[in-house]
Amino acid sequence: MSASIDDPQGFSHRFADVNGIRIHYVEEGEGPLVILLHGYPFLWYLWRHQIKALAAAGYRAVAPDQRGYGQSGCPVDVDAYDMTHTVGDIAGLMKALGSTSAVLVGQDWGSPVVYNAALMRPDLVRGVLMMCSPPGARGPIRPSEGMKRVYGDLNFYQSYVGRPEANDEIMRDVRRFLLGVFYSTSGSCPDEKQWRSVWKSPEKFSETYTVPETLPPHLSQQALDYYVGEYTRTGIQPANNWYAAIDRSWEETSFLDGATVGQPALFLAGERDPSLRPLFGIDRQGPALAALRTNFRDMRDVITLPGVGHTPPEERPEEINEIVLKFLKNINY
Repeated sequence: MSASIDDPQGFSHRFADVNGIRIHYVEEGEGPLVILLHGYPFLWYLWRHQIKALAAAGYRAVAPDQRGYGQSGCPVDVDAYDMTHTVGDIAGLMKALGSTSAVLVGQDWGSPVVYNAALMRPDLVRGVLMMCSPPGARGPIRPSEGMKRVYGDLNFYQSYVGRPEANDEIMRDVRRFLLGVFYSTSGSCPDEKQWRSVWKSPEKFSETYTVPETLPPHLSQQALDYYVGEYTRTGIQPANNWYAAIDRSWEETSFLDGATVGQPALFLAGERDPSLRPLFGIDRQGPALAALRTNFRDMRDVITLPGVGHTPPEERPEEINEIVLKFLKNINY
């Protein structure tokens, strides 16, 4: 891994006033627009390898810090993190960029943003490529109620992270949290030490991931320091608010019931991604995975990457670059 690719100052940083907040984004290259959307707890920086590769291949690569992250605005109101706002950010950013056509690429939380943007603004979105978290269609009941029915007395990270105590626990040692999550969700971590999204009391959230003694191969000290520095400055509560706003997103999107995506689509996941592994007999991602070809009418492929965990853009950058570029070649802008 070259030193330059991990240096955040080796990229072009810009800002735009979008949807009532200031959005920070990195932009490289000229050509058809590709917007790269990170998940939790990442930043634009997750895509550093792809940004350079896309620009070199003749694309305009734009990777924003999504709202609540990094140098982008961090509204205090939890409702400001629902899906109508996050999709609105993409539409507003495209307007600021002077573009009416883009392919969207998303990882983790970026995947449902990509999915909902394709549903809400099909006029802007030419194709969608999602990683790690298969987006599910809007369900018949509030997500919080669904979680209670499925998990009962078990602790589930989506419920926990949205609460104030999660912020306090994480920020007591944010470096430990980030290193632990980056390692234990990756393909470098042995199965028995991987992150667990569900746990039983009295175990604590901080015990559901493993903190390694040395950095995993895909993570340099410079990269970790950048992530830690950004969260030390902003805190993690704004990012956690995405989880706190899950019910609000459901309430505001009843108009999407039964809607499907018609644009070209591709989904990929790491074979060793712990978020896709059933726990306590609960296969939380199974239904969404099974429904991909129903929710996306033009699903080009569903790819599983052997030996890869939850961060394919960092763990296997060259392979991801190849997959993304191949997908883009067949998109009509």
